[in-house]
Amino acid sequence: MKRQSEHDVVVPIVHMNGTSRAELLKLRKAAYLALREAEKALMQMSPNGRDYYPEPGLMEKALTQHDRRLKTLAGLMDELVIEAERIGGEE
Repeated sequence: MKRQSEHDVVVPIVHMNGTSRAELLKLRKAAYLALREAEKALMQMSPNGRDYYPEPGLMEKALTQHDRRLKTLAGLMDELVIEAERIGGEE
């Protein structure tokens, strides 16, 4: 999958009046891990042809929808990784 352009991601500026670098990274890590759990749950509900075969073309639509959902989550996770890298790396 193509990585989100770093130029498209808005990243907070770490400074003494704002949230600490450690906290910014902690929050992004928590969000990333929650999205990973959502990704696992979505993968478990992958379309099964037995649930769609009575109607021609429905399985293909279900697969397209499923793929879009997974790509959406992957894009969000990619943005969080970019933010963490730009904030200051791994915690």
